Amino acid sequence: MSEQPEGLPARPLEGSVAVVTGGGRGIGAAVAALLARAGARLALVGRTEETLARTAGELPPGTATVVADLGRPEAPAEVMGTVLDRFGRVDVLVNNAGAENFTASHELTPAEADGLWALNARTPLLLGGLAAAHMAARGGGSIVNVSSDIGSVRSIPNQSLYAATKGAVDAVTRSLAAEWGDRGVRVNAVRPAVTDTDMSAAVFADPGLERALTAQYALGRMGRPQDIAEVVLFFASPASSFVTGQILSVDGGWLAVQR
Repeated sequence: MSEQPEGLPARPLEGSVAVVTGGGRGIGAAVAALLARAGARLALVGRTEETLARTAGELPPGTATVVADLGRPEAPAEVMGTVLDRFGRVDVLVNNAGAENFTASHELTPAEADGLWALNARTPLLLGGLAAAHMAARGGGSIVNVSSDIGSVRSIPNQSLYAATKGAVDAVTRSLAAEWGDRGVRVNAVRPAVTDTDMSAAVFADPGLERALTAQYALGRMGRPQDIAEVVLFFASPASSFVTGQILSVDGGWLAVQR
């Protein structure tokens, strides 16, 4: 094993508190595990207590679970209040919770549109704003949003609603970075392409489809949750102390090299 490079602490988030939405599985669970190894105390936010508890059980003692339906208007303020009651501070926020929609645009209902917009776009905006104000009062912090290559940059049929929400995440990232940067709060985003999670289970269950998609990646494979988590850690840690307002595609070259 190589030695830790001089100047980079082995646990760069030691003593900090990190909130991960959608933290019970997939990318969120991988992010939580990596942030914990970096020294952060964790608050996992999600809809299902059982899923959160299972993931928390694999993390250090003291990991908090916050059951919340983030699509509710009151949820961001409630989550922030619960975490502050428990830990007294928030240093890192990872807005990872989200869902997809494959309904054709002419068949979308207002309820579908409102529901996905609330979860995918409104929550990162409201929770991000609350967290940024708290972090600014403490001297700084880091917010990392999870966007998507598929939708916010390159579109496919029947994902107009999903694309709109992820485009909004990119805009929120840039705007919050501009609003809070002079008070020490950094705001960045990662944009995965197809990643091996429950959300993409149908892709990975079809060998033909998986091979066809994999052929489009410069690195010859689709992403894994750990791939995304590594970049989230970079944005969360002091290693990116002079980086804000950036939206980084973590996609194995899928966006840059189309085959």
